[in-house]
Amino acid sequence: MEKRKNMHDEEGTFGMRPHLKKQKNYRQTFDLACQQLKGLDLRERAEKGGVHFEKGPHGKKGRISLDLFNAGYFVDFPDVLITSTDKKVVSLVAKIVLLHYLIKADGRPLSHQLIPYKEIPGGMLYAGVFARRAVEPLIPVFGQSPEAFLDAGFRLGGRKAEYGDASFVLPALPRMPMTYIVWKGDEEFPATIQLLFDKSVEGYLSLEDIVVVSEMATSRLIALGRVD
Repeated sequence: MEKRKNMHDEEGTFGMRPHLKKQKNYRQTFDLACQQLKGLDLRERAEKGGVHFEKGPHGKKGRISLDLFNAGYFVDFPDVLITSTDKKVVSLVAKIVLLHYLIKADGRPLSHQLIPYKEIPGGMLYAGVFARRAVEPLIPVFGQSPEAFLDAGFRLGGRKAEYGDASFVLPALPRMPMTYIVWKGDEEFPATIQLLFDKSVEGYLSLEDIVVVSEMATSRLIALGRVD
């Protein structure tokens, strides 16, 4: 994502709020990503990202197909036209994430070693921002209801894992699994939720994009599983 001066600002680099000024910045970020991807080998990008590439007819460059959470998307070239398989409107934020994933993907395999955001290279500096945006909003909704958390994860395309009081692995992008773990609170300890990544995540998204994708997951989980 486009860098700004204060990465700690709640309305700064890590924010994806629908204000006009930010929308202009997102448009510039999107346009830059389109230009970057146009200059790359699309077949190689698809291979590195673990996604499907189909060569286009009549001299057209072709189409890349990939998923973001449990939704499918097409990226058509040379115009870099992004559409959803279910014909829904694709947000500008989602478009940026998809393009950045295709640009950055280096093809490294999963390490099967789970790490928190702060252990991603450079992540310690922005761990507080990550927690406020991606983890803390989940606790009042799901902290006392692991079952509801698990159900929301399944509905978003996750699969059950065996950690804590409830856990699931959410395939955010083709090679970016996110592991959520909840420990139900009691009289002595408050409820906690942890979000972990495979160590290979640094080969697929920047620190900022990881926060953005995590925020997207948080909003979707809350919408799917809010309990009274």
